Amino acid sequence: MTNTRVADIIGQILADQGIDTFFMLTGGDPALWTAFQQRGIRMIPCRSEQGAVYMADGYARITGRPTFVYGQHGPGSANVAAALADAYWAMSPVVSLTSSVPAATRDRHEYQLLDQLALHQPVTHWAGEARQGDHVRRMLLRAMHEAVCAPGPTHLDVPRDVIGETTGPEAATAAPTTPLTAPMYRPLPSADVINSMVDALASSRRLVILAGSGARVSGVSHEIAELADLLQAPVVTSIGGKGTIADSHRLSAGVVGRYAAPISNRIVREADQVLVLGSRTGSVTSDSFTLFEDVSLIRVDTATGSLDPAADLNVLGDVKATVAALVEALAAHAERATALRDHTWVAECADAVATWRACSLNTANTSTEHMHPREVVSTIAAALDGTDVVVADTGYMAAWAGVLYPQRTTGATFLRAAGSLGWAIPGALGAQLAAPDRRVVCITGDGGAGYNLTELETAARVGIPATIVVMNNGTLAFEYHLQKYVEGNIIPEINDFGDVSYSDAASALGARGVTVRTPAELAHALREADVSRAPTLIDARIDPEAIAPVTSYAARMPMPGV
Repeated sequence: MTNTRVADIIGQILADQGIDTFFMLTGGDPALWTAFQQRGIRMIPCRSEQGAVYMADGYARITGRPTFVYGQHGPGSANVAAALADAYWAMSPVVSLTSSVPAATRDRHEYQLLDQLALHQPVTHWAGEARQGDHVRRMLLRAMHEAVCAPGPTHLDVPRDVIGETTGPEAATAAPTTPLTAPMYRPLPSADVINSMVDALASSRRLVILAGSGARVSGVSHEIAELADLLQAPVVTSIGGKGTIADSHRLSAGVVGRYAAPISNRIVREADQVLVLGSRTGSVTSDSFTLFEDVSLIRVDTATGSLDPAADLNVLGDVKATVAALVEALAAHAERATALRDHTWVAECADAVATWRACSLNTANTSTEHMHPREVVSTIAAALDGTDVVVADTGYMAAWAGVLYPQRTTGATFLRAAGSLGWAIPGALGAQLAAPDRRVVCITGDGGAGYNLTELETAARVGIPATIVVMNNGTLAFEYHLQKYVEGNIIPEINDFGDVSYSDAASALGARGVTVRTPAELAHALREADVSRAPTLIDARIDPEAIAPVTSYAARMPMPGV
């Protein structure tokens, strides 16, 4: 057997694992690109490392597979590391594969030398460097495996001289072909722990189930609906857990937390016990730590760091597997499990949520100059079906879309930036590549659009038919409203933008661009985008005074009825 280039070992491992898409911004390392080309791995060259990471993240959230992004040594790797925060928060299995300066000369002040492992460690579950060619196979498989275990981002650094070197045939052994998919392992609590859960849940009069991001990542769907029926408990989700239960279920009570409908938060505040499934109950989900402080908690999570020593019961286990086991146990004790339940309250909760939903997308708008964001969300909802994917930016866009967009089915049909403004455009492009047969619509604002608008050139060049809806109000509205209603002092020079035509910018980048000012125009533009199957940006002019359902500011801001 002949020696093999390390680049070919990397390419073959990806091919053996069925990894057929790779996100990057080139910056050297041509041996890698040759290896990928020869194995039919599709390379998606983006316009920035940030755009490449966010695109890979959107792809990974849809597929659950290890999804690779590349950064050249030095600034390229630093840019990748900086952009991994959202994947880290969202538990997305993105693998950062970076080159580093040559191992042979790094002690001589090599150009663009950085400690790339140190840069990646805060935003990854595992980071390592393969300094020899015969280390690459084992460490690359480790990076992929760790990405789907927790799950979350990982990092492998390979010096550029190692990428191009040859190594012995034993280092090129075929990779395991068992697909790596998150979550790779599903730990199950013991029967005694499940019985303890049944006993604890039976003690509650007003029980609420909270499904968080961990529940979504675990792939739980019909199990939560079955659990809710058996326990007669309303189900709320965090904004990251949206998609774990359909709105059509009579016990589905919407998104809870800082971005929420008032009725959803009220239901949690009236509860005497909350079953927390895969949620850290952080500041967004807890409405700035006001929702879960004085209620009995039963917590289920695969990460010990997400459990709470002060909770009444902590359960270490995969959410999907644990809920399935709990459903099985409850089926034999259904009457005992709900004997103390306040069924009148449960019915009142269902009625109140149904009433709220009936008016939540009320599109009555007295303004003739600008659309209300509710009209935009309502029009998008009317244009899509339950299998389509909505991708929302953070901030006001997360509030408008996360709270108001109807969840018709379970599964990965709603993705949201976990905290990084500007994530949504490339995130949507990655999601569209992962789900080519589904329609993907991005909801972002003019603030978010400014970060990665240039990735529309990538979409046009590669052929990614996602639709981008930019809610354009000419300002950073979240900041503007905080200044106006909380600080009492508006500072326009740090909020307001020029009168930018994002549709013209999209056209200049090779995509379709259209400006709309009414719901009818928006509906027409969405239909045209669907027919064209071309990347399309819709510049939707909205009212800058419209305040999103950000409940933590309700006491000092004129909150909408929804």
